[in-house]
Amino acid sequence: MKKKLLLVLLLKLPFIFSGIFSSTSHADSPITSTSFYKPYLDVKMVQRAHLEGVMGIEIAEFLSSPENPIDVKAAVINALSWKFEGKNNAEFYMYYLSLLYHVPFTELDTDFLSADEIFCLGYLMVIDNYFHPEIAIPLLEEAYEMKKDSFTVSIILALAKAQTVLDKDWCEVWKLTERVLRNKNLKQDLRPEATKLILNYMILYKEYCK
Repeated sequence: MKKKLLLVLLLKLPFIFSGIFSSTSHADSPITSTSFYKPYLDVKMVQRAHLEGVMGIEIAEFLSSPENPIDVKAAVINALSWKFEGKNNAEFYMYYLSLLYHVPFTELDTDFLSADEIFCLGYLMVIDNYFHPEIAIPLLEEAYEMKKDSFTVSIILALAKAQTVLDKDWCEVWKLTERVLRNKNLKQDLRPEATKLILNYMILYKEYCK
């Protein structure tokens, strides 16, 4: 499955980045409204991502470096932000990874990637095209299986899943978040201020749970 996963995603790239979106606007949604990068603006790469909004070589190198913590990588991606018409940051990162691991773009698969790289690619995909978060979830789930103790990985997966049910069940949007927040076994590797920003938005959906 791993070897086929990125190939499937690659085949979908023309549709992911073609600018063809649902008629429903999700500008107010778990993915687009949880700007938790703000407590990380003391980090130069987060500042750069926020100011530029597009992936570059230095940002890609930062995301792939094992020396950088997973929460800061998530903050960088969050700071890159979103556009209604979509972005191509995930596609650029995939090209970077294919060069990094010396494999053709069409042969890139998750066997080549670290857990952090799989996570970053999945998170980039869901922000680039937040109308179709289901495309990114297999990557985020794979990263989760490798880093089950990470609060950062768990909460981003929860936000992506919440995005998929946004048009169906607002109570479930909250419950997906709540399960992560209540999990005492997770390593709290996201800054408390960032967690609070996520909570402050996601708890708005709690009132729909009867």
